[in-house]
Amino acid sequence: VLGSFPVLSFLAVDYSLLLLTRIVLGAGIALIFTAMGPLAMQWFSARELPLFNGLWAASMALGMAVSSFLVVPLSDILGWKFGLSIFGGISVIGGMCWVVFSPNLRTSGKELQKFPIKDTVQVMKSRNTLLIAAADAGPYALLAATAAWLPTFYHEVHGMSLVKAGSLIGILALSGTCSLIATSFLMLWIAHRRIMLIIPGIIVGFAGLGSFLLAGTPLVYLAVAALGATAFMYLPTLLTIPMELPGTDPFKVAVIFGTLMSVGSAATMLSPFIVGFTTDLLDSYVPSLTLFSVLAWSLPIAGFLLPETGPTAKTES
Repeated sequence: VLGSFPVLSFLAVDYSLLLLTRIVLGAGIALIFTAMGPLAMQWFSARELPLFNGLWAASMALGMAVSSFLVVPLSDILGWKFGLSIFGGISVIGGMCWVVFSPNLRTSGKELQKFPIKDTVQVMKSRNTLLIAAADAGPYALLAATAAWLPTFYHEVHGMSLVKAGSLIGILALSGTCSLIATSFLMLWIAHRRIMLIIPGIIVGFAGLGSFLLAGTPLVYLAVAALGATAFMYLPTLLTIPMELPGTDPFKVAVIFGTLMSVGSAATMLSPFIVGFTTDLLDSYVPSLTLFSVLAWSLPIAGFLLPETGPTAKTES
């Protein structure tokens, strides 16, 4: 219900109602994200979890890709209010399907008991939880900053049409979807988890730099595609690691996912604002976009520091 709130965008008469729909949408996404981890642990085996996590993340990237390609043409035809309402309507359909089909998905009553606040705080403050949150925050902030400002940057600085600039962001999301699907199946055979954080983590910062430093050249398409691929590629691994940590259970995974979502959401809320503020102040997009490209290297740093989980860890133990 909360995630479908943007369906009311056609009623917006001023900015305040539009802002309200976005806030409610964010609350819905946070609840869904936090609940999905413990539910998945009860529905899928340990071997199936990486594949599910990858396909789940791929569905989010695919939605971003499709909307990036369609939002401008739909807005030109129907107006931006009805364009946004259509995407909200798709969420309504998803919510209706959940109401109809979810009673067939069984969960364990034992694992739905209350979790003490003291234990919740302890899990939130643990080293592994903070590293997992930091691993995602850097690339997520870069992704938010580039998705929000690269089309404007391409249009204002390099004279690119808004439709073409929006299509470039669509390429970013589409490459992310393809990399997620490939990584999901690849994880069925790769026994090491951390390497799937470190390799894309090293590349993502350079791809972020290339997405604006190479603008105006054909290489920008390669940089944007690499940014999309590496900014999403690590997600199946990152979502699976909390489910494989020693002593984990659905409640701890819910807390870790909630912390991950909270830190990531804060980063994505601040990064577009910081880009806009520094661009007005310095009359250049380069300093802030460079900053968030460098911060994206939090992913490989966290990858080095996190413990190995999955088949490799079980074999070693």
